[in-house]
Amino acid sequence: MKSLVVAAAICVASAAYATVLVPLDTKALTTRAERVVLGTVESQVSRWTSDHDAIYTDVTIVVERAYKGAARPGERIVVRREGGVVDGMGMRVYGAASFAVGEEVVVFTETRGNAAWTVGMTQGKLHVTAGADGVKRVSATLGDVAFTHAAGAAPQTQTLAQPRRLDDFERELRTYLKVTP
Repeated sequence: MKSLVVAAAICVASAAYATVLVPLDTKALTTRAERVVLGTVESQVSRWTSDHDAIYTDVTIVVERAYKGAARPGERIVVRREGGVVDGMGMRVYGAASFAVGEEVVVFTETRGNAAWTVGMTQGKLHVTAGADGVKRVSATLGDVAFTHAAGAAPQTQTLAQPRRLDDFERELRTYLKVTP
């Protein structure tokens, strides 16, 4: 009986660490984004907010390809995310996009305040990997988020977490970026 109580407590505790988001598909991300780029994470710098209440991290990305917005190959853009570590003090925000130096990413960004942030928190950052076959694939890391749906609306299928070929993703993205006369 004691092990059953411990197991139940572990299951409940692990489910408590999530941020609830409205699911966004590629079309919604593209529509909301001011800029969509493919690039490589060059650096990350964490800082306290001016009131010392929270930590944020500025992520510098070297642009390889711009799909939407003003950016050219070789240019550096800065994307801000919630959380980080400053002087041994850390802050984690579940659902915030996470980045690693050297990682290849696709980011959908929007301006809030005086900074660019990923659209839909972690949904607006796709990780790019090359498989053993040499084909690049993109996917989102959605492990610490849960999704909600409007009352009466059918739940959307969340496909961002499913790895898909980068060229297929780019083809879909271009359909949303076409300007109709």
